[in-house]
Amino acid sequence: MTSGISEFWRKNVSANEAVELANLLRALRKVAGHLGPNIGLIEYAGMSNKAVSGILLDPEMVIGEYPVPFQKVDHLVGLVTHEATHKMEWSDLVWKLLEPVFKKMSGLSLVGFQKMIYTGEDIYVDMVADQKVFGLYVQQTRDKALKEAESGFHPGRESVEELIHLWWKDPYQSPSLQSVKPFYQEPLSSLIRLSKDLKSVSRTKKRATDRCKNRADLYSSTWQGIKDLIAPLKINDKKLLWYSYKTSSKEDQPARAHPRDQSKPPASSGLFQEIELNLAKNSIEMTPIIRAIVGFDDESVVPTSRWDFVISAHPLIDRRLVSRLKAIFQIYAAKNKLVSRGLQSGKVDPRRLYRAPVTGRCFLQNDHLPDLDWNVTLLMDASGSMRGNKWRMVENTVANIHKALTGFHNRLQALAYFEKDGIMMISPLIKNNRVQSVPPSGLTASGQAIIAAAYLMPKKKKRNILIHVTDGESNLGCDVQRAIDYCRKEHIDLITLGCGYKDREAMRLQYGKSIQFLDHFGQLAGVMERLLKWTFLYGKKPYLQEDRLFNKYQKVK
Repeated sequence: MTSGISEFWRKNVSANEAVELANLLRALRKVAGHLGPNIGLIEYAGMSNKAVSGILLDPEMVIGEYPVPFQKVDHLVGLVTHEATHKMEWSDLVWKLLEPVFKKMSGLSLVGFQKMIYTGEDIYVDMVADQKVFGLYVQQTRDKALKEAESGFHPGRESVEELIHLWWKDPYQSPSLQSVKPFYQEPLSSLIRLSKDLKSVSRTKKRATDRCKNRADLYSSTWQGIKDLIAPLKINDKKLLWYSYKTSSKEDQPARAHPRDQSKPPASSGLFQEIELNLAKNSIEMTPIIRAIVGFDDESVVPTSRWDFVISAHPLIDRRLVSRLKAIFQIYAAKNKLVSRGLQSGKVDPRRLYRAPVTGRCFLQNDHLPDLDWNVTLLMDASGSMRGNKWRMVENTVANIHKALTGFHNRLQALAYFEKDGIMMISPLIKNNRVQSVPPSGLTASGQAIIAAAYLMPKKKKRNILIHVTDGESNLGCDVQRAIDYCRKEHIDLITLGCGYKDREAMRLQYGKSIQFLDHFGQLAGVMERLLKWTFLYGKKPYLQEDRLFNKYQKVK
């Protein structure tokens, strides 16, 4: 078996079905990223997004053998390149430009004209793709498609489809006009001239809109020359390939209805869920992760995404607070004993006394260093109600804690969450060792934000503390109780600080015993200091067992 072209670059393969299909889809998306813009989302038919403007792939083409053979990968790369080039060259615009012509036509004449345009656009985009290395993949995909199409023609039956197929083969396999049926020779000659004109258009440096107009004019003029010649030919498939968006009852009818887009995927929904989960682990899209934790049947889950576009923060640093926080980390954190032996001074080491007359290195020193086996994550509500002084207080608190942790390998994460256009965004507030900010906006999706923050916390840590600061109830996304259960399962101490919200009973119903209340945001820095001290001093969640003592301890005078 010969090796495929993709064998030289595709190394991230797996024998696991879901992982391999996810790796392949990720590779195809990277290929599309090198092709150009306006391509849309690439996914398997049957996945949850169902983006009409994207590229749908039939999973049946790759399911069954893992890792996927390189020949199949080459075929998919060629298919993605072909469909992506249609989008980059704005094939949809060509159809829309020809819509006035369609309205003047009817019956089989319209069907034949659309078949010519459909194949002409395929020929054109392949000519564009052949100008780059991706044309090697398109060639393999095209050869396979030509062989499959030939099997559908019956000898002795002259049809428009067979004429179009001969035209499609001409730029690549070059059949001579003398070798085809006499009835095809004259219209085929006109179509071959059209191919040469399309090649000239593909090599021009004009704008995309100008190239679309040139192609539309070529199709219209060519059809005027061959419509009478092919009128006696039979049309086997009488379906239209393009409908007007204004007249079609199918609102989501794509401009190019590729036959593969309508295939039914043989894979189960569970497999697609695993694929989406594997894709989300290395992308900004976190919705599949949230659904996997909450439940794929939970309709309350809203789209969740990571947001890396932050703005500069200008917090005020309280040096006294920073000093007290440093002392908390150094004094109250667990200690590791470090013994240094073979020193020239210090405490006498009984195990090294024999070295006294030789080198004099018979001393030792005991050091107790802070155990950095803890992780603190701050999750800040950045919804619209947090604008103004509230958010400035939050920025100052994050900056002070970050300043205090400098020198401790920065075991601090700070995240903010907000909603924009129905999407819950979660953004880091510490980037490149600097405190950043986001503009507060939208609703409060606390449940999903807590799950996302808990998921992003470093694994394999004995102490995981998640401090959530909000000024109100969660009014978007999944139930907060799902987030509390997830934190308990992952052994993460969740503390929610409700600042300045009047209806405390409503927040108690959402957060249970994991919530503590502050009268106003001016108390936030002091309470955060006491909370960290209490946690390091007493271990896991003692405040939930001794609410009265904790409330007395956190009281700000």
